[in-house]
Amino acid sequence: SKADNIFALASNVVGDSTAPNGYCRLEVEKGSNTKLQQGEKNEDVDAYWFGSRYFTDEPVVVPKKNGDPNDERDAYLLGMVKDSAKNRSFLSIFDLKKDMSHGPVCKVWTKSSIPHGLHGSFAPTDSSTSIFT
Repeated sequence: SKADNIFALASNVVGDSTAPNGYCRLEVEKGSNTKLQQGEKNEDVDAYWFGSRYFTDEPVVVPKKNGDPNDERDAYLLGMVKDSAKNRSFLSIFDLKKDMSHGPVCKVWTKSSIPHGLHGSFAPTDSSTSIFT
């Protein structure tokens, strides 16, 4: 089936080039195709910004356990975030049933900093080998 949304890391919504410090949801079919002028803010993007000195890595969509496989919002968005001020990283978890602007529902801090540039993937497993059960 056709995807309704794209979930991505983002730098900002004004068209300036900066390091990625947030995540966004872009509507594939319903979104606007209006070209923005330099410095103009795109109000149509559903995004969450961690702030300066944070660096986001590639997000991964993970279906909810027993969720509806035909509802792409019945899932979580997971992404590693480096907090440069603390020199530590955390896994940010967003509930895709909510707008991205509400922020993560959870942050799982790592013991140390994970270098910026991490790529992610998700593969379902049975509950006997899951670290989350």
